[in-house]
Amino acid sequence: MRWVIVGCGYVGERLARALAAAGADVLATTRSPARAAALPVAAAVADPYQPETIPFSAGDIVVDSVPADIERGEHLGRLAAAAGAAGVRRIIYLSATSVYGPGDGSWVDEGTPALGTGARARARLAEERALAASGVRGVSLRIAAIYGPGRGIHERVRAGTHRVYGDGASFLSRIHVDDLVAVIRAAGEAPEPGPVYVVGDDEPCTAREHADGVAAMLGLPPPPSIPLADAPPVAAEMFLSNRRIRNARMKAELGVRLRHPGWREGLAAILLDEGRRGV
Repeated sequence: MRWVIVGCGYVGERLARALAAAGADVLATTRSPARAAALPVAAAVADPYQPETIPFSAGDIVVDSVPADIERGEHLGRLAAAAGAAGVRRIIYLSATSVYGPGDGSWVDEGTPALGTGARARARLAEERALAASGVRGVSLRIAAIYGPGRGIHERVRAGTHRVYGDGASFLSRIHVDDLVAVIRAAGEAPEPGPVYVVGDDEPCTAREHADGVAAMLGLPPPPSIPLADAPPVAAEMFLSNRRIRNARMKAELGVRLRHPGWREGLAAILLDEGRRGV
């Protein structure tokens, strides 16, 4: 059984390293020759919009980590057709909780209607639907905000660039990248996973609570607030989403035990690792 990671970026590389450390056979793809040469596993230069450039094989577990591309449109239908013709075992698509659209602070789960109104949310839903209609066994992971070493609000707080929009009362769920890697592996290895899982940690909180808490752990002042009208569209789609992810099915059906059940544990682990490495 081989893992093929299509579009090997931040999450894909973390997944590739974990799989390789466990002795798995891994192939990563990227459109950049320089990126391919720098990856820690076997890599191929390939374009997900030209799936014939990807050397799929029978029994592969394919992880599609390609960001939604509003200009190029949906790619997963063609990729699934090529993968299915090769006899792959399963495709795991890394989607996003943005497919649910703006909320009112309520909890959402796999049964909540996906009514995303933003362009990126619609693009994510188009990819999910293409996978579901392909006839290939697939799992769509609707992932909350991803953070980890080198990525997340803690980096922007350190840089002094993070801002809280409005009163910061909007809820947001998060997931540490290493816990996301565990979910992806579980979705690939489970005998009969469901078609959709929402992926987040146990402790969604408001934007202001999170920003102030991160700053306190870093020994820095709380980030300032700015008017809602000044929020860039992409930031507004994430930080004003105002929904809380209920991860019960993810844990029950995939057997995932989160190493970082809340953002405090996740940030503490990042800081501890930085201290060990002298960062």
